[in-house]
Amino acid sequence: MRLACKSHRFPAAALLLLSACGGEQSSPEDAVKAVIEGLEQAVEAGSPKEAEAFLHPQYKDRRHPSKRAALGSLWAYMQRHRTIYLFSVIKTIDVLPAERRAQAVVYVAMTGVPVDSVATLVAVRADLYRFDIEFIAEDDDWRIVNSAWRRADLSMLQASSVD
Repeated sequence: MRLACKSHRFPAAALLLLSACGGEQSSPEDAVKAVIEGLEQAVEAGSPKEAEAFLHPQYKDRRHPSKRAALGSLWAYMQRHRTIYLFSVIKTIDVLPAERRAQAVVYVAMTGVPVDSVATLVAVRADLYRFDIEFIAEDDDWRIVNSAWRRADLSMLQASSVD
């Protein structure tokens, strides 16, 4: 995934892409992965409406005081970039079952061309972001309630040989 946008709207788009509602899964970790994959599909499909389902009603982050503001940033990014491909690597998922919360660290790159490996990311000189995402479960649905992002170096992925 390659990010061409230098503003804060790209990471919001990537985050929204990464979040989704989980259904009944075999484990909370699987449910969180399903949310991430569902959000990716919504972003790649260019659908903020589909992405909305992955955010908790009380979602907020340091750049967006509300879910509505985050979705507005996603919409604006999608208007500027009609074709979006995401490449993500889930580094960790930590579940706190008693609290019905989870945290995940996900590396995301966004490009205008399909990417299937870290080597391809290097070849297209993709920008990479690290997302620290907080999830909350209500009934059987896991949703993103908060996130933080920062630029990351591709060497973070190359060192772990993730392809």
